[in-house]
Amino acid sequence: MQDGKQAEKHHGATPPGHLVIQVYDEDAGGPPFPIDGGPGEKVSKMVAAVYTKVGVGPKPEDRLTCLATGEDVRQYGEMHLREYASGKCSDLVWTFARDTGGAGA
Repeated sequence: MQDGKQAEKHHGATPPGHLVIQVYDEDAGGPPFPIDGGPGEKVSKMVAAVYTKVGVGPKPEDRLTCLATGEDVRQYGEMHLREYASGKCSDLVWTFARDTGGAGA
């Protein structure tokens, strides 16, 4: 059937073996957006992909955390995605928020 072949060619499909991170942009709201990478990709590359997707440059005060643990994702930048997903943040759901100054500004 042609429908199946068209679905395979859909540009949004995740390549086989890739892991998908769902990222909630707390500033923009709405549903999460996906970032995918191969199991051997570094977490730092996935962090860079988040910044590319939201269209901003990184700031030290930004918050990019694993939803399940609350841990800062960036501290695991040198870890491979497969290793990170198998122990540090197994559900691969992140939250992102820009430093907006907050109450202390």
